[in-house]
Amino acid sequence: MKKALFILAIILLVIFFSSCGNSPNNKGKSSNKKQELTHLLNSTVNRDQMDFFTFQQIRLGDGVPLGVKLAIRWKITDSVLLLDQFESIDDFRSYILKTRCLELMNEAFNEFISVDSVFSSQRLVFINRLKEIITNRLGEDGMEIKEVICEQLNFPETYTDAMEKAGLQRQEMERINQETILAVARAEADKKKAEASAKVEIARANAADRVEKIKAKTEKSRRASQLAAAETQKQIAYKKAQTESDRLKLLAQTDLEKQRNLKKMDIEHKEDQIAVEVDRKKKMDMADFEIQMELAKVFQDNPIYATYLVNKEMASKVKIAVLPPGSDASVFGSLLNQTIPVSKKDD
Repeated sequence: MKKALFILAIILLVIFFSSCGNSPNNKGKSSNKKQELTHLLNSTVNRDQMDFFTFQQIRLGDGVPLGVKLAIRWKITDSVLLLDQFESIDDFRSYILKTRCLELMNEAFNEFISVDSVFSSQRLVFINRLKEIITNRLGEDGMEIKEVICEQLNFPETYTDAMEKAGLQRQEMERINQETILAVARAEADKKKAEASAKVEIARANAADRVEKIKAKTEKSRRASQLAAAETQKQIAYKKAQTESDRLKLLAQTDLEKQRNLKKMDIEHKEDQIAVEVDRKKKMDMADFEIQMELAKVFQDNPIYATYLVNKEMASKVKIAVLPPGSDASVFGSLLNQTIPVSKKDD
Protein backbone atom coordinates (compact mmCIF):
# COMPACT_ATOMS: atom_id res chain seq x y z
CA MET A 1 0.00 0.00 0.00
CA LYS A 2 2.80 2.39 0.87
CA LYS A 3 4.61 1.55 -2.35
CA ALA A 4 1.46 2.34 -4.37
CA LEU A 5 1.05 5.69 -2.61
CA PHE A 6 4.72 6.46 -3.23
CA ILE A 7 4.39 5.71 -6.96
CA LEU A 8 1.22 7.82 -7.13
CA ALA A 9 3.03 10.75 -5.51
CA ILE A 10 5.82 10.46 -8.07
CA ILE A 11 3.32 10.48 -10.93
CA LEU A 12 1.57 13.54 -9.56
CA LEU A 13 4.89 15.32 -9.26
CA VAL A 14 5.71 14.44 -12.84
CA ILE A 15 2.37 15.85 -13.99
CA PHE A 16 2.89 18.96 -11.91
CA PHE A 17 6.32 19.70 -13.32
CA SER A 18 5.19 18.97 -16.83
CA SER A 19 2.28 21.41 -16.56
CA CYS A 20 4.22 24.33 -15.07
CA GLY A 21 6.49 26.73 -17.05
CA ASN A 22 5.75 28.56 -20.36
CA SER A 23 9.23 29.11 -21.82
CA PRO A 24 11.11 26.52 -23.91
CA ASN A 25 13.87 26.43 -21.27
CA ASN A 26 11.38 25.71 -18.55
CA LYS A 27 9.86 23.05 -20.71
CA GLY A 28 13.33 21.50 -21.29
CA LYS A 29 14.08 21.58 -17.59
CA SER A 30 10.72 20.07 -16.80
CA SER A 31 11.36 17.35 -19.34
CA ASN A 32 14.81 16.64 -17.84
CA LYS A 33 13.28 16.65 -14.38
CA LYS A 34 10.67 14.21 -15.51
CA GLN A 35 13.27 11.93 -17.03
CA GLU A 36 15.42 12.18 -13.92
CA LEU A 37 12.49 11.31 -11.70
CA THR A 38 11.54 8.41 -13.88
CA HIS A 39 15.11 7.12 -14.00
CA LEU A 40 15.47 7.64 -10.26
CA LEU A 41 12.26 5.82 -9.57
CA ASN A 42 13.27 2.86 -11.71
CA SER A 43 16.91 2.59 -10.72
CA THR A 44 17.12 3.48 -7.04
CA VAL A 45 14.07 2.23 -5.26
CA ASN A 46 15.12 -0.64 -2.94
CA ARG A 47 18.62 -0.72 -4.48
CA ASP A 48 21.93 -0.03 -2.72
CA GLN A 49 24.35 2.51 -4.14
CA MET A 50 28.09 1.86 -3.98
CA ASP A 51 30.66 4.66 -4.17
CA PHE A 52 34.46 4.44 -3.89
CA PHE A 53 36.57 7.34 -2.64
CA THR A 54 40.33 7.75 -2.39
CA PHE A 55 41.72 10.48 -0.16
CA GLN A 56 45.37 11.48 -0.09
CA GLN A 57 47.49 13.59 2.26
CA ILE A 58 45.06 13.65 5.20
CA ARG A 59 47.18 14.52 8.22
CA LEU A 60 47.09 12.95 11.65
CA GLY A 61 47.46 14.93 14.85
CA ASP A 62 51.26 14.76 14.62
CA GLY A 63 51.23 16.11 11.05
CA VAL A 64 52.04 12.85 9.25
CA PRO A 65 49.92 12.50 6.07
CA LEU A 66 48.05 9.28 5.32
CA GLY A 67 45.98 8.06 2.39
CA VAL A 68 42.81 6.05 2.69
CA LYS A 69 40.54 4.16 0.29
CA LEU A 70 36.88 3.89 1.28
CA ALA A 71 33.90 2.02 -0.12
CA ILE A 72 30.53 3.43 1.00
CA ARG A 73 27.29 1.51 0.54
CA TRP A 74 24.21 3.69 0.86
CA LYS A 75 20.55 3.62 -0.04
CA ILE A 76 17.97 6.21 -1.09
CA THR A 77 15.08 6.16 1.34
CA ASP A 78 13.12 9.06 -0.18
CA SER A 79 13.98 9.77 -3.81
CA VAL A 80 11.53 12.68 -4.06
CA LEU A 81 13.03 14.42 -1.06
CA LEU A 82 16.58 13.84 -2.23
CA LEU A 83 15.88 15.04 -5.75
CA ASP A 84 14.07 18.09 -4.42
CA GLN A 85 17.32 19.20 -2.74
CA PHE A 86 19.74 18.28 -5.54
CA GLU A 87 19.57 18.42 -9.31
CA SER A 88 20.75 14.82 -9.71
CA ILE A 89 22.27 11.93 -7.84
CA ASP A 90 25.63 12.70 -9.45
CA ASP A 91 25.43 16.23 -8.03
CA PHE A 92 24.73 14.76 -4.62
CA ARG A 93 27.72 12.43 -4.95
CA SER A 94 30.10 15.16 -6.15
CA TYR A 95 29.06 18.12 -4.02
CA ILE A 96 27.86 16.52 -0.82
CA LEU A 97 28.88 12.90 -0.36
CA LYS A 98 32.55 13.20 -1.29
CA THR A 99 33.06 16.69 0.17
CA ARG A 100 31.43 15.87 3.48
CA CYS A 101 33.30 12.57 3.65
CA LEU A 102 36.62 14.44 3.25
CA GLU A 103 35.62 16.82 6.04
CA LEU A 104 34.79 13.94 8.36
CA MET A 105 38.06 12.21 7.47
CA ASN A 106 40.04 15.30 8.48
CA GLU A 107 38.16 15.47 11.77
CA ALA A 108 38.72 11.77 12.54
CA PHE A 109 42.40 11.82 11.52
CA ASN A 110 43.08 14.79 13.79
CA GLU A 111 41.88 12.80 16.81
CA PHE A 112 44.93 10.45 16.51
CA ILE A 113 48.14 12.22 17.41
CA SER A 114 50.69 9.47 16.70
CA VAL A 115 51.35 7.71 13.40
CA ASP A 116 53.16 4.95 15.31
CA SER A 117 50.00 4.04 17.21
CA VAL A 118 47.91 4.04 14.02
CA PHE A 119 50.51 1.85 12.33
CA SER A 120 50.57 -0.71 15.15
CA SER A 121 48.49 -0.87 18.32
CA GLN A 122 45.59 1.49 17.42
CA ARG A 123 45.08 0.59 13.78
CA LEU A 124 41.80 -1.22 14.41
CA VAL A 125 40.60 1.59 16.69
CA PHE A 126 41.45 4.10 13.97
CA ILE A 127 39.53 2.19 11.27
CA ASN A 128 36.51 1.72 13.52
CA ARG A 129 36.51 5.46 14.24
CA LEU A 130 36.47 6.24 10.50
CA LYS A 131 33.53 3.90 10.00
CA GLU A 132 31.68 5.30 12.98
CA ILE A 133 31.96 8.99 12.04
CA ILE A 134 30.99 8.37 8.40
CA THR A 135 28.07 6.10 9.26
CA ASN A 136 26.64 8.52 11.84
CA ARG A 137 27.26 11.86 10.14
CA LEU A 138 27.52 11.41 6.38
CA GLY A 139 23.83 10.72 5.91
CA GLU A 140 21.34 13.15 4.39
CA ASP A 141 17.57 13.53 4.33
CA GLY A 142 16.25 11.00 1.87
CA MET A 143 19.26 8.64 2.03
CA GLU A 144 20.86 6.22 4.52
CA ILE A 145 24.48 5.06 5.00
CA LYS A 146 24.37 1.28 5.30
CA GLU A 147 28.01 0.27 5.39
CA VAL A 148 31.52 1.76 5.30
CA ILE A 149 34.48 -0.37 4.22
CA CYS A 150 38.04 0.81 4.74
CA GLU A 151 39.85 -0.87 1.87
CA GLN A 152 43.35 0.42 2.47
CA LEU A 153 45.50 2.72 4.59
CA ASN A 154 48.52 4.23 2.83
CA PHE A 155 51.40 5.41 5.02
CA PRO A 156 54.24 7.59 3.70
CA GLU A 157 56.87 5.57 1.89
CA THR A 158 59.67 7.02 4.00
CA TYR A 159 57.83 5.94 7.15
CA THR A 160 57.16 2.39 5.95
CA ASP A 161 60.78 2.03 4.81
CA ALA A 162 61.97 3.12 8.24
CA MET A 163 59.58 0.71 9.94
CA GLU A 164 60.76 -2.14 7.72
CA LYS A 165 64.38 -1.39 8.59
CA ALA A 166 63.50 -1.24 12.28
CA GLY A 167 61.65 -4.54 12.01
CA LEU A 168 64.61 -6.17 10.30
CA GLN A 169 66.93 -4.82 12.99
CA ARG A 170 64.66 -6.23 15.68
CA GLN A 171 64.68 -9.59 13.96
CA GLU A 172 68.47 -9.53 13.72
CA MET A 173 68.77 -8.63 17.41
CA GLU A 174 66.38 -11.42 18.29
CA ARG A 175 68.46 -13.85 16.22
CA ILE A 176 71.65 -12.71 17.95
CA ASN A 177 69.99 -13.07 21.35
CA GLN A 178 68.84 -16.58 20.50
CA GLU A 179 72.33 -17.55 19.35
CA THR A 180 73.79 -16.11 22.56
CA ILE A 181 71.34 -18.10 24.66
CA LEU A 182 72.19 -21.28 22.75
CA ALA A 183 75.93 -20.64 23.14
CA VAL A 184 75.55 -20.13 26.89
CA ALA A 185 73.47 -23.30 27.14
CA ARG A 186 76.06 -25.28 25.17
CA ALA A 187 78.87 -23.95 27.37
CA GLU A 188 76.95 -24.90 30.50
CA ALA A 189 76.28 -28.37 29.12
CA ASP A 190 79.97 -28.82 28.25
CA LYS A 191 80.91 -27.70 31.74
CA LYS A 192 78.56 -30.23 33.35
CA LYS A 193 79.81 -32.94 31.02
CA ALA A 194 83.42 -32.16 31.96
CA GLU A 195 82.54 -32.23 35.66
CA ALA A 196 80.80 -35.58 35.27
CA SER A 197 83.78 -37.00 33.36
CA ALA A 198 86.13 -35.78 36.08
CA LYS A 199 84.02 -37.47 38.75
CA VAL A 200 84.03 -40.69 36.77
CA GLU A 201 87.81 -40.55 36.42
CA ILE A 202 88.18 -39.93 40.14
CA ALA A 203 85.87 -42.83 40.90
CA ARG A 204 87.82 -45.04 38.53
CA ALA A 205 91.12 -44.08 40.20
CA ASN A 206 89.68 -44.71 43.66
CA ALA A 207 88.34 -48.05 42.53
CA ALA A 208 91.73 -49.03 41.11
CA ASP A 209 93.38 -48.04 44.38
CA ARG A 210 90.88 -50.13 46.33
CA VAL A 211 91.48 -53.07 44.05
CA GLU A 212 95.23 -52.88 44.64
CA LYS A 213 94.65 -52.76 48.38
CA ILE A 214 92.38 -55.80 48.18
CA LYS A 215 94.96 -57.68 46.14
CA ALA A 216 97.62 -56.82 48.70
CA LYS A 217 95.44 -58.04 51.55
CA THR A 218 94.62 -61.20 49.61
CA GLU A 219 98.31 -61.89 48.99
CA LYS A 220 99.05 -61.34 52.66
CA SER A 221 96.31 -63.77 53.63
CA ARG A 222 97.60 -66.31 51.10
CA ARG A 223 101.11 -66.11 52.53
CA ALA A 224 99.76 -66.43 56.04
CA SER A 225 97.89 -69.54 54.95
CA GLN A 226 101.06 -70.96 53.46
CA LEU A 227 102.98 -70.30 56.65
CA ALA A 228 100.22 -71.87 58.64
CA ALA A 229 100.28 -74.91 56.37
CA ALA A 230 104.08 -75.17 56.66
CA GLU A 231 103.85 -74.91 60.42
CA THR A 232 101.23 -77.57 60.40
CA GLN A 233 103.46 -79.84 58.34
CA LYS A 234 106.32 -79.18 60.75
CA GLN A 235 104.16 -80.12 63.66
CA ILE A 236 103.00 -83.22 61.83
CA ALA A 237 106.60 -84.25 61.17
CA TYR A 238 107.46 -83.65 64.79
CA LYS A 239 104.54 -85.69 65.95
CA LYS A 240 105.47 -88.45 63.55
CA ALA A 241 109.02 -88.50 64.89
CA GLN A 242 107.78 -88.57 68.44
CA THR A 243 105.37 -91.30 67.58
CA GLU A 244 108.13 -93.31 65.95
CA SER A 245 110.26 -92.96 69.09
CA ASP A 246 107.39 -94.07 71.24
CA ARG A 247 106.76 -96.94 68.86
CA LEU A 248 110.26 -98.28 69.57
CA LYS A 249 109.53 -98.12 73.25
CA LEU A 250 105.98 -99.41 73.16
CA LEU A 251 105.54 -101.72 70.20
CA ALA A 252 102.38 -103.10 71.56
CA GLN A 253 100.70 -99.71 71.71
CA THR A 254 102.39 -98.04 68.76
CA ASP A 255 99.85 -98.80 66.05
CA LEU A 256 96.91 -97.79 68.17
CA GLU A 257 98.48 -94.54 69.42
CA LYS A 258 99.72 -93.71 65.94
CA GLN A 259 96.24 -93.95 64.48
CA ARG A 260 94.78 -91.82 67.25
CA ASN A 261 97.45 -89.16 66.88
CA LEU A 262 97.09 -89.05 63.11
CA LYS A 263 93.34 -88.62 63.34
CA LYS A 264 93.77 -85.97 65.98
CA MET A 265 96.35 -84.08 63.92
CA ASP A 266 94.21 -84.31 60.81
CA ILE A 267 91.25 -82.83 62.66
CA GLU A 268 93.41 -80.05 64.11
CA HIS A 269 94.84 -79.32 60.68
CA LYS A 270 91.39 -79.04 59.15
CA GLU A 271 90.23 -76.83 61.99
CA ASP A 272 93.24 -74.56 61.45
CA GLN A 273 92.51 -74.34 57.74
CA ILE A 274 88.87 -73.57 58.42
CA ALA A 275 89.83 -70.84 60.90
CA VAL A 276 92.29 -69.31 58.43
CA GLU A 277 89.72 -69.41 55.62
CA VAL A 278 87.01 -67.89 57.82
CA ASP A 279 89.34 -65.08 58.87
CA ARG A 280 90.37 -64.44 55.28
CA LYS A 281 86.76 -64.42 54.14
CA LYS A 282 85.81 -61.92 56.83
CA LYS A 283 88.62 -59.60 55.77
CA MET A 284 87.63 -59.87 52.09
CA ASP A 285 83.97 -59.22 52.88
CA MET A 286 84.88 -56.19 54.98
CA ALA A 287 87.11 -54.79 52.22
CA ASP A 288 84.43 -55.44 49.62
CA PHE A 289 81.83 -53.70 51.81
CA GLU A 290 84.06 -50.62 52.18
CA ILE A 291 84.55 -50.48 48.42
CA GLN A 292 80.84 -50.77 47.78
CA MET A 293 80.12 -47.94 50.24
CA GLU A 294 82.68 -45.65 48.59
CA LEU A 295 81.49 -46.46 45.09
CA ALA A 296 77.85 -45.92 46.11
CA LYS A 297 78.67 -42.28 46.93
CA VAL A 298 80.16 -41.80 43.51
CA PHE A 299 77.32 -43.63 41.77
CA GLN A 300 74.81 -41.34 43.41
CA ASP A 301 76.03 -38.45 41.25
CA ASN A 302 76.51 -40.51 38.06
CA PRO A 303 74.31 -43.60 38.56
CA ILE A 304 74.39 -45.08 35.05
CA TYR A 305 77.69 -44.32 33.46
CA ALA A 306 79.81 -44.55 36.63
CA THR A 307 78.21 -47.81 37.75
CA TYR A 308 78.94 -49.40 34.40
CA LEU A 309 82.61 -48.30 34.36
CA VAL A 310 83.40 -49.11 37.99
CA ASN A 311 81.76 -52.52 37.95
CA LYS A 312 83.48 -53.37 34.69
CA GLU A 313 86.88 -52.32 36.09
CA MET A 314 86.43 -54.24 39.33
CA ALA A 315 85.13 -57.33 37.60
CA SER A 316 88.21 -57.46 35.35
CA LYS A 317 90.78 -57.01 38.13
CA VAL A 318 89.56 -58.49 41.43
CA LYS A 319 90.85 -62.07 42.06
CA ILE A 320 91.16 -64.12 45.30
CA ALA A 321 93.48 -67.04 45.91
CA VAL A 322 91.95 -70.14 47.57
CA LEU A 323 94.07 -72.77 49.23
CA PRO A 324 93.05 -76.39 48.64
CA PRO A 325 92.45 -78.64 51.62
CA GLY A 326 94.67 -81.66 52.35
CA SER A 327 97.76 -82.62 54.12
CA ASP A 328 100.06 -83.32 51.22
CA ALA A 329 102.96 -80.82 51.10
CA SER A 330 103.44 -81.29 47.38
CA VAL A 331 99.86 -80.17 46.74
CA PHE A 332 100.48 -76.90 48.60
CA GLY A 333 103.67 -76.32 46.65
CA SER A 334 102.03 -76.79 43.26
CA LEU A 335 99.16 -74.34 43.98
CA LEU A 336 101.13 -71.48 45.55
CA ASN A 337 100.85 -69.24 42.46
CA GLN A 338 97.36 -70.24 41.26
CA THR A 339 94.30 -67.96 41.79
CA ILE A 340 90.63 -68.51 41.31
CA PRO A 341 88.41 -65.55 40.14
CA VAL A 342 85.88 -64.33 42.63
CA SER A 343 82.28 -64.55 41.48
CA LYS A 344 80.76 -61.08 40.84
CA LYS A 345 78.25 -59.85 43.36
CA ASP A 346 75.02 -58.31 42.19
CA ASP A 347 74.95 -54.51 42.33
